Amino acid sequence: MEKQTILVTGATGATGAPTVELLMQKGYPVRAFVHKEDERSTSLKVLGAEIFVGDLHDMEDVRAAWKGIKRGYFCYPLSPNLLDATVMFAQAAKEAGAELIVNLSQKQVASTVKSPATIRHFLSEETFNWSGIPTVHLRATFFSEWFLYVSAAIKAGKLQMAFPERARHAPVAGEDLARTIVAILDEPEQHVGKAYQLFGPEELTYTEIGEIFSRALGKNIVYEQVSIQEMADIIGLGESDHFKNHVAHVISDHLFAGPHMNDRIRTITGKDPMKLAEFIGKNRAAFEA
Repeated sequence: MEKQTILVTGATGATGAPTVELLMQKGYPVRAFVHKEDERSTSLKVLGAEIFVGDLHDMEDVRAAWKGIKRGYFCYPLSPNLLDATVMFAQAAKEAGAELIVNLSQKQVASTVKSPATIRHFLSEETFNWSGIPTVHLRATFFSEWFLYVSAAIKAGKLQMAFPERARHAPVAGEDLARTIVAILDEPEQHVGKAYQLFGPEELTYTEIGEIFSRALGKNIVYEQVSIQEMADIIGLGESDHFKNHVAHVISDHLFAGPHMNDRIRTITGKDPMKLAEFIGKNRAAFEA
């Protein structure tokens, strides 16, 4: 039986790109929704993906992206525009008769959160639920890819972020999230209507994370807690109030509160998620001067 095309948004990102690749390995045609054509979209085209260039804030673009498709993955960056994109995506999916949406959300989603980004994810989840389209929400903790954003500081011997050195969480790699996304898109029946918190395999403090970087890179990497503004400047988001307000509230919104980890990724995919040391090894060039 011929497999149906699957729509992947955020197709050049940390979860989208490996999702496209893994779906194609399973024999699924993929329509990769991208904002522009560049080297990243070209690499997906080489794999055989259909590249759809559009804007998630243009209703006609989103309708066209869903044409002839029944399953899709929704991923949107940390942005105050999340809800507009969600509503358009859900409406276009409903018009297309969609049978499944996998939605990437946040670990600490709740109706009482203070972060402007996280409350939007809560409302985004509710919007998909209201739409009546069968949906699975993936509430991921901080990605391992966050450390790539501060790689320049790591090269200089410092891991600099705005969180307390004893704050604990289990960073998860985009590749492992992608395997989870693909497993659900492939066999959704037991997952529809569920919301899963997703973690990496190690509960770590930032001090311990610095020690892992030190061992993996063979040099001393010291964790240093910096201000939210300094962290935003390091990442290149110094002018983004939305990002800074989000970071300011992640502790009160219980990002670092339990549960810190579970075996959900292994249960869904049959494979353990990668440890941080393995992630560093795969991205070693980004962390070395």
